[in-house]
Amino acid sequence: PNIPLIVILSTVALDAVGIGLIMPVLPGLLRDLVHSNDVTAHYGILLALYALVQFACAPVLGALSDRFGRRPILLVSLAGATVDYAIMATAPFLWVLYIGRIVAGITGATGAVAGAYIADITDGDERARHFGFMSACFGFGMVAGPVLGGLMGGFSPHAPFFAAAALNGLNFLTGCFLLPESHKGERRPLRREALNPLASFRWARGMTVVAALMAVFFIMQLVGQVPAALWVIFGEDRFHWDATTIGISLAAFGILHSLAQAMITGPVAARLGERRA
Repeated sequence: PNIPLIVILSTVALDAVGIGLIMPVLPGLLRDLVHSNDVTAHYGILLALYALVQFACAPVLGALSDRFGRRPILLVSLAGATVDYAIMATAPFLWVLYIGRIVAGITGATGAVAGAYIADITDGDERARHFGFMSACFGFGMVAGPVLGGLMGGFSPHAPFFAAAALNGLNFLTGCFLLPESHKGERRPLRREALNPLASFRWARGMTVVAALMAVFFIMQLVGQVPAALWVIFGEDRFHWDATTIGISLAAFGILHSLAQAMITGPVAARLGERRA
């Protein structure tokens, strides 16, 4: 068996499970820390803070993986996620929670480096198939994570965070012992452009179609993330759902989203054409 590929796919799946675990219970943890039911602003800021820091640091980590190899950067990312979830599980104050999210954003390159690792060890049709496996593993994790998080959240809002820390710690140890370095070619020097997260968009400036597609994708993500960010709090306030019900609803969304991608996108694109679809 291809042990490195199995380890990478397991890492992607467990990383997604860790993300999904905390989604149903994060508002409850915030209420415990701020001693108030009005946690919507903090919830949104925590989600945005992680994304913002990751946006700023992901290109740097990608460049570092080209310079020093995929394995050390992947291990640093897993260690950072473990520290983040452990901080969130034990945070006595709100500002500590924010520090944990910043740490997670700085080291949040697991998916990108895992993709680069797969690209290093496969080629041709096999590469496309393995990228499909990676997407499937992430989807499975995002379905299983909210359900498990909701069930554990019924006992304690801290339990899913401890579980997420343990999963990422297991990932880290597995990578230490079973994951070899994949980047065998020439190591690229670390250039100043890598420190600018906007530098990677410069190549699209002269390509009108690519720039338009990027703008459409940005708008779709912006619109799509609004309900995703508010769903947990909306379900609690509007329907009085507990953490278990929230987790099941998130899992149902993940299943339907995956089915739509697998069964609807292809036929619609074939019938209408890629541009109209």
